[in-house]
Amino acid sequence: MSMSLAAAAANCRCSRVVFVGNIPFHASEKELRDACELIGPIRSLRLSADPATGKRKGYAFVEYPDDETARSACRNLGGHPLRGRELRVSLAGRHYRRRRALGDHEPVGLEDAIHAASLVSGAPPPDSVTRYLAARSLRELRALQGEGPDTTKLLEEHVPGLSAVMEQVRHLLDMAAADKAAEEAKNKKRAAAADDHRAKLAKVEVEDGDGFKDKIAVSAVGVACF
Repeated sequence: MSMSLAAAAANCRCSRVVFVGNIPFHASEKELRDACELIGPIRSLRLSADPATGKRKGYAFVEYPDDETARSACRNLGGHPLRGRELRVSLAGRHYRRRRALGDHEPVGLEDAIHAASLVSGAPPPDSVTRYLAARSLRELRALQGEGPDTTKLLEEHVPGLSAVMEQVRHLLDMAAADKAAEEAKNKKRAAAADDHRAKLAKVEVEDGDGFKDKIAVSAVGVACF
């Protein structure tokens, strides 16, 4: 492994804190704690909430005693059902670094390829594979799975090392899907806030000569002149 790739891998794998998303709002902290402790003991659990209202945001940060347990949580706690939802789990470091969802034709990048390699059970794929996948787009990664699950499973059983590579590909696609869902939710929230703001601006108060106020609706486009 080259020094740059080794340093990046160490940085990716050193986190003991995992991001747990898609938490049902009606799930208790104890229920979430019990789910996280299925992987092993935890040092801390912090449910994120709006500081002004105290309303929970649907995600938490959980600290495990060591790196290996945190990586195990990424592999085994993701998809765990809790009150009708499947938890999404990733190392917190990557969650903070991701700025936007990738486009279908953009390379996934070395950082995400290394992160996906760290989630592979057993021996990680060779460095050459990680570099190759880093240069591939989401469209190309999906094409690698294009032969269908039965064919892929058969190849994984007979081609040494292929199972780890395909698992790395699956992790990359899952990470991209989670990023896209998060970005869509954020955009939807922004659009709703903008619509609410426009609706408030569309109403003005008119005061007549006797001091009475009346509300009238005004088009957001403008008022026609007569």
